[in-house]
Amino acid sequence: MFKEENQVWLYLVGILILFGIIIFLGRDFFIPLIYSRRTLNLDQNFSQKPVFSLKEETDYLARINTNKGTIAVDLYEVNAPQNVNNFVYLSSLGYYTRTKFHRLIPTFLIQGGDRNTLNDDLTDDGKGRTGYFIEDEVNWDSLDLSQGKRNELSNLGYRSKSGIESKALERFSLVMANNGPDTNSSQFFIIISPVDDSRLEGLNGKFTVIGKVVSGGDVLDTISQIPVVNVETNSPTPTEDIIINNVEVYTR
Repeated sequence: MFKEENQVWLYLVGILILFGIIIFLGRDFFIPLIYSRRTLNLDQNFSQKPVFSLKEETDYLARINTNKGTIAVDLYEVNAPQNVNNFVYLSSLGYYTRTKFHRLIPTFLIQGGDRNTLNDDLTDDGKGRTGYFIEDEVNWDSLDLSQGKRNELSNLGYRSKSGIESKALERFSLVMANNGPDTNSSQFFIIISPVDDSRLEGLNGKFTVIGKVVSGGDVLDTISQIPVVNVETNSPTPTEDIIINNVEVYTR
């Protein structure tokens, strides 16, 4: 009888130890594994715009963790709420995890956010997007655009959005990339040009600024020095992999 009771207790202790191991591994192995599987299926049935979920009076920030260092960004949730909501949504899903900055225009910008960079086919880099579009959030009045510039943008199909105060493109701006009016999706670029770069004027009014780098400027300076190929095209390619390990969003 005593021996049988000891065996029962041994079984119970064994079960408790097993549960402890499962909980420990669940935190450090199984949960990340499940999460990884979920992110690998993001390209399937990914056609619905995200539900707006940003909290009022909350400041959103992001850490873009790369193999070259971390770039911290203050997101402009008031100035471009729908596009920031989309960026936060994609980041929380792990959409950007292990993707690359596939485009580097020296002394001007770096661009990433394309899941096509996860494969080995370099010819489709820059062509990937989600199955939905987010409209532009650019108020030409707050940018004080000239009438000539407004006419030019209108002829291209762009339009001004009232009710918000837009930020102008400047050094270290985080900006949604597009392929024409109201085609924002997942790709974004970061301006790395000097403060007085005249090329920025040509972009104002076309692109939605969703944040600004607040730390990690040295990382961007390092990236900007990486040699590129295809310099004669509009999409020079860095000769080194610039990998986004993940994007963490947090609030304050």
